[in-house]
Amino acid sequence: MKKTLLLLVACAALAGCATKNYGRQGDVTSYEKQTMTCREIELETAKVHGYLEHIEKESQFDGRSVLSFLGDFGIGNTMEKNAALEAANKRLAQLQAAKTAKNCAAGT
Repeated sequence: MKKTLLLLVACAALAGCATKNYGRQGDVTSYEKQTMTCREIELETAKVHGYLEHIEKESQFDGRSVLSFLGDFGIGNTMEKNAALEAANKRLAQLQAAKTAKNCAAGT
């Protein structure tokens, strides 16, 4: 009985640490909107696209996914991924708006 309880506690502890963390992309600040050049906007856009690729790569099924599923049926990983995608997509939209406001040509 004690071994079973100890095993359950250990699994719960490992599952709590198994939720993936992707970080967040911050909003475009008013200072960035005012000072960024078209080239800098393009570079920031490329960084966000790289971040999105990183999220997709990290969200692939692995050992942490199994442990997370044991702890919360994978809900924590799904919520974390969705929040990271939402923040990145919001930043992309803000960068696109800044690009339009500065009349930047595509690909410059």
